[in-house]
Amino acid sequence: MRASFRRPALLLLLTTCALPGCTSESDPMPGDPPDSGVVDTGCPAPTGAAITHQGTVSAPETWSATSPHVVSSLDVNAAVTVEPCAVVSVSSGANIAVNSGGTFVTQGTQAKPVHIQAVDSGRPWGQLLVNTGSTVRLTWTTLSQGGNPSSADATVRVRAGADLPGARPLFVDHVTIEDSRGPGILLNGTAGFADGSTALTITRSGSEARPQPLVINPNALGTLPSGTYTGNREDAILVGPAIASATISYLGGNATVRDLGVPYHVQDLTVGNHDTAATLTLEAGAELRFDPASRLLVYDGKSALIAAGTQARPVVFTSAKATPVAGDWAGLRFEGTNPTNRLENIRVRYAGGTCQCSSYGCNYLPPSFDVSSAILLFTEPTTAFITGASIEDSAGHGILRGWSGSASVDFVATNTFARIAECTQTLPRDTEGRCPSNPTCPRAP
Repeated sequence: MRASFRRPALLLLLTTCALPGCTSESDPMPGDPPDSGVVDTGCPAPTGAAITHQGTVSAPETWSATSPHVVSSLDVNAAVTVEPCAVVSVSSGANIAVNSGGTFVTQGTQAKPVHIQAVDSGRPWGQLLVNTGSTVRLTWTTLSQGGNPSSADATVRVRAGADLPGARPLFVDHVTIEDSRGPGILLNGTAGFADGSTALTITRSGSEARPQPLVINPNALGTLPSGTYTGNREDAILVGPAIASATISYLGGNATVRDLGVPYHVQDLTVGNHDTAATLTLEAGAELRFDPASRLLVYDGKSALIAAGTQARPVVFTSAKATPVAGDWAGLRFEGTNPTNRLENIRVRYAGGTCQCSSYGCNYLPPSFDVSSAILLFTEPTTAFITGASIEDSAGHGILRGWSGSASVDFVATNTFARIAECTQTLPRDTEGRCPSNPTCPRAP
């Protein structure tokens, strides 16, 4: 179906700039986002009449650059291929929904990128929805002015079920998302990015309700591509169980968290489950900021936490509050012992909030049986696996040795403590479950 079409202003910028003093789109301007590498010099203006796409795509289609493309609420149930230089304009509030069995592939190149944008500047389109059983591959593509500010919907949203391991239906390669009225990308369920994804830029994005450029479920943690995630309402990656499947809100497999240049804003995080083992590895420089009363829980001895910081680039666990104070969040909690647990060169700050646990070890917070601490260990470890840590500003203890057994595993000698409200480390109960009448309680400045 063909319809008349007013070329968006962007199409005019794609033509050659010949007037004196004229600035081309490729020239940097004040306030422009970081250079994504997109160069628009190879794309002539479309010459054909506009093509309107609406309803359902039931057979394969190829969208060429010879005509501009206008989308109004489209269900993609077959293969859609978008050729280099194509410009796709989406109506206000309209979605491109890629459904089970459907694919949506853009074939942009550095010199001939693909643009997906709003029909009318200032009136955002909806979402590119990646539904269960579909595949979306975006290459050298810019998506601008998407998202729904009233519902905090993202420009690209993946909702790909609750299986473990999670589906990986979204591939990005040199993709820029800009001016999204919600997050740039939201990954629901257990979904993540496809292997090989790289060079993702999200800027000038986020809503009041969800100000981050990326909003992800825990099982997407190890799939995030390198890129640039700054210039947004909140330059952070939101990780939360509320984004996940209702049945699998925990990390259900091995994941490595990299330093991507912005912190991870964590609503709550559980590693593993009663029937699922998982290992979370945090690379040097990674920073996790926790919401009030939240925690990082290693579920049992089948699962593990590895934080591999360096002196120059420690792994940081801290509060997400703009003005943090001791006790903002509940700390790192180990319900079991795994010999691969390793915390090296880390900083744990503003933890020691209520752990909803009591009577472990021999030192209680006065005047109660509360044992809230920055790091809580409920099973005796085989080694002192916490080394080079700086534990600061805890509203409770520093490290809870909350087991019954030997006190030979000692954490004071290999770590530093500052502004700890109670003991730097507590005394464990003996093998009979008994405590001395006056348990030792080392203190920090």
